[in-house]
Amino acid sequence: MLNLEWRPAFGWSLIIVLAAACIALFVSLQLGFFLLLFAALAWWVWKNPEEGFLLFLITAPLLSMFKATQTIPTVTLIKDVIILTLFTKLFLVPACMKRLPYRRSILFAPAAMLVLWTALETLRADSLALGILRSREIILYLLFYFAVLYLSHSKDVWRRRLSWFTTSVFLTMVLAGYQWFFAADSAVLRFDPGRSIWIPRISSTFGHPSVYGEYLVAASTLFLSAALFLVRRNERVLFMALFLVTLPFIFLTYSRAVWIGFAAAMGVMGIVWFWKRLTSLALKQGGLSFVRRSTSPLEGEVGRQRPDEVNKNRWLLGIFGVLIIAALTVIVIRFTPAGPLLRSAFDPTYKSNEERLTFAARLVAPMSNLDALIGRGLGDVTAQQFRRVDVGAEEITAGASRDVQLAKDATLVDNQYLKTFVEMGLLGLVIYFWLFWRFAKGAWKSMQYAVNSTQKVVGLWSAGFLAAFIVQALFIDIWDIFPTNAMFWIVGAAVSAALTPVVESK
Repeated sequence: MLNLEWRPAFGWSLIIVLAAACIALFVSLQLGFFLLLFAALAWWVWKNPEEGFLLFLITAPLLSMFKATQTIPTVTLIKDVIILTLFTKLFLVPACMKRLPYRRSILFAPAAMLVLWTALETLRADSLALGILRSREIILYLLFYFAVLYLSHSKDVWRRRLSWFTTSVFLTMVLAGYQWFFAADSAVLRFDPGRSIWIPRISSTFGHPSVYGEYLVAASTLFLSAALFLVRRNERVLFMALFLVTLPFIFLTYSRAVWIGFAAAMGVMGIVWFWKRLTSLALKQGGLSFVRRSTSPLEGEVGRQRPDEVNKNRWLLGIFGVLIIAALTVIVIRFTPAGPLLRSAFDPTYKSNEERLTFAARLVAPMSNLDALIGRGLGDVTAQQFRRVDVGAEEITAGASRDVQLAKDATLVDNQYLKTFVEMGLLGLVIYFWLFWRFAKGAWKSMQYAVNSTQKVVGLWSAGFLAAFIVQALFIDIWDIFPTNAMFWIVGAAVSAALTPVVESK
């Protein structure tokens, strides 16, 4: 007889096998196979939540490749299985059983409001199936925030995550290098208005250079933060080298959104780092003033500055740092091939920009005052474009991934704020900017009250990541682009964990 502990597992396994057999016989053999695969994956993630999170970090770039090439696209649902299992295991079940441990959640209120508003806009959608697909892109990764928040967040755990994520990023760069030198035919091309030539752009395992660039910006900001604040010297050298290595890959994406987002991230990180350094100097000398070290034995005693002089020096150094960043930006725009491409981003006569402005006018013009306030419903940008790609429950259940992908692609408008305005109105924009404000506030507090290197790394990383995220949303539907949308909630969870006054063991 079966052991009592194994009877529930055996029963559920039998139900899943029978369900997979029915689906394989009457719907699709592929779906039946993947049901078994996903069930096994869910069981493993349930037993090993931390390893499940690491699996997500490692496979995220590969899943983008499967999605872009439509090669066995059903496998991309692996991320859905991992997220839903982690959310159920770490948040939903403990919450229902009233055993949920305390975690400070800086994004809880705006996230809850976003879920409610998304549900309302889904019901208002012209195509309910398409509205559900759009709401999935919003809510699924939001659930990931709560899952990651309730994982362990000790220093050793974060070091392990950092090492695995770094390995994954490095592999994508190796593949990008191979693409650049040996597989240029697979690269997306971009027209350089300055030199009047077509330029190949690297995308690695991602479907588009801009998506890969967003991923690299998230990684590079993390590497720079680690290089500045980790304690061990060999680690600082390693991550500084990794940061420098990512720079040419970011450049070779030839994405204006990525370049501008990266510049914004570096500017914000530079300001935050300067401010943190100055605050640390002040605190070391009693909190109200800092010591000016003697540079000559003739100066005698070391002088002490007044608080107003300290504040003045903070502002002077901050302004100095901003001027350096501005000077470097001018040099890049004036003396490198990036200049013409960056200038074309703001040229209304440039063909790409002209098409986007015309497209934006066609989207906004038919909207009423009520539409401007509450939106037209999720997925309804297709109606505004005078073109439709219909998708229904039959295509979704039958695994017609190409039809589903085309239906979702028909809602792309290359500007997240414009898309949110059309679908969710001004109230939707307010909710998203509420998210950004709480995120920025948490990043600042993480840096301000940091007592260890992990908090400092998370604080600086989150500040740079958020700056790039906000800027890139001007050029792409960033909330719909995997894995950048998932990265937002992962970093948000890291900031919340850094602010939680809980000391965890390994």
